[in-house]
Amino acid sequence: MLSSLQSYSPPINLMPRSRMVKYAYACLTGMMLGFAFPPMQLGILSFFALIPLLLVIESECSKEHGSNLRFLYVTYFLYQGIANWWVGSWQKESDPFLMIAGLALQFGHPFFLMIPFLAVVYIRKRIPSPIVYLALPVLYVSYEWLHSLTDASYPWLSLGYMSLSMPVIAQFADLFGVMGVSFLLVFVQSVIFVMLINDDKRFRLIGIPILLLVLTSSILYGNHRIHQMNVLVSEAPTINVGIVQPNINPWNKWQSEVRDQIFIHKKTMQSIAGQAPDLWIWSETAIPFVNVSLNVMKDFSTLQSIIGHIPVLTGFAHLELIDHPELEPLSKPFSLIPGAHYVAYNAAALVQDSSVQVHKKMRLTPFGEGFPFSQDIPLLGSILQWGVGISGWKKGATQHNAVLMKHGKPFASIGIVICIESIYPDFVRNYAKEGATMLSVITNDAWFDNSPGPMQHFAISQMRAIENRRAIARCGNTGVSGIILPDGSISLMAPPQQRTTVYGKVPQLTVSSIYSRIGDLFPMCASVLSFGIVCFAGYTGRVRRERS
Repeated sequence: MLSSLQSYSPPINLMPRSRMVKYAYACLTGMMLGFAFPPMQLGILSFFALIPLLLVIESECSKEHGSNLRFLYVTYFLYQGIANWWVGSWQKESDPFLMIAGLALQFGHPFFLMIPFLAVVYIRKRIPSPIVYLALPVLYVSYEWLHSLTDASYPWLSLGYMSLSMPVIAQFADLFGVMGVSFLLVFVQSVIFVMLINDDKRFRLIGIPILLLVLTSSILYGNHRIHQMNVLVSEAPTINVGIVQPNINPWNKWQSEVRDQIFIHKKTMQSIAGQAPDLWIWSETAIPFVNVSLNVMKDFSTLQSIIGHIPVLTGFAHLELIDHPELEPLSKPFSLIPGAHYVAYNAAALVQDSSVQVHKKMRLTPFGEGFPFSQDIPLLGSILQWGVGISGWKKGATQHNAVLMKHGKPFASIGIVICIESIYPDFVRNYAKEGATMLSVITNDAWFDNSPGPMQHFAISQMRAIENRRAIARCGNTGVSGIILPDGSISLMAPPQQRTTVYGKVPQLTVSSIYSRIGDLFPMCASVLSFGIVCFAGYTGRVRRERS
């Protein structure tokens, strides 16, 4: 089989010959990837989108001096632009910092997205067989995992999210996470591609049954898990949650009177008069700066006197006083206390009676909430300062579930996720691993209203629900707010960009998914295997050159 593949003759009618046709193929892949990404409902394209680009790669690899770089860049420039154009905000009130970040992402991120295909090109030029394209799923998953590490990571565009418009396929995520779904999508396309460019019928005799087995198994598994989750949810205990969507202008909230904003929340909460939730949920930084007592000492008694004593989970700016500012690169002078310095955390607090449990955001938005690695390299902290709110947040150090009490007994264990923390699968799954019975995502996506951004962010939370089989109560300043069930389906959703409160039941599950137990073991193994494949290709290529 391998020898026949090494001397294969690709069908001429499939291969792009002219440069213009190759650019057209590259554009086609970029557009299909962009339109397959949420909130578009065209995820089915993710089973075919890469094939035109792979045809371009194979055509260039068959030439002695072929170059794939420009075609790959065109593909991922389009994908990035269609799916993530909104990152620059592009509103009249937008801070120039956001626009710069959006432009940098648009022009720079495609180079990172190209990496697994550059690895395929490296391998293909050293091993003269199209069967090497079957290594692409392993290389792609390895890339997605590596791309989720470090302070500068941005794993927003994982291919696996495209499956959310195909709920049955998306259920595969509870085995190996969103990256496992990416593997599935790329594997199907790789097999189809190798069958397309090879005339050997023996390969089709193997490839077609493999595709049918993989797809049939995925569909059967997905249907089984959806049914299983429906049964578990119907039998699970629930808590009543009120989610407050205040719809406050994000550009003005840091300059406005914070007490007025608190009263906006109170008035909005009264829209569900007669309903007494077990927990109120407010959005990210719903409380900017009130006073030293609340923001520094974490005394929320003033807040409770205004809104009552039903427990509330709210975002707030936590300012921590420090004794040795010279040792802290992110320290700032505190004007309210002469001689004092502080560091700021984007935090959330579960407030109930006299108890306050705080989560300090651990995964910060690169270039938005601070310069990457600025806590380790002091000079980086002052390079860029955002003109809105508090710039230069510090990362939290510990992750733990917040325990909601009722009648003196634990009622729910809540994994608190703040904004971009939700795009890091392993971070979120740590909550489920440690016993969380539900997750809560609080965010402020108002910077990107009237764009697909908020809905994409909501869709990413749907994937986190599937991976960990946990319901998610999600609250956004202007949306998208709602309750997501453990199979990724939406129990309720508030209309975006409206001031409203939604009320619903959140099931409390303790079932443990495979992904919540093993985490990113699958992409880690894929990374080791990828390293081995690349090394083998390098060795094989050297041997071939020596023999020639």
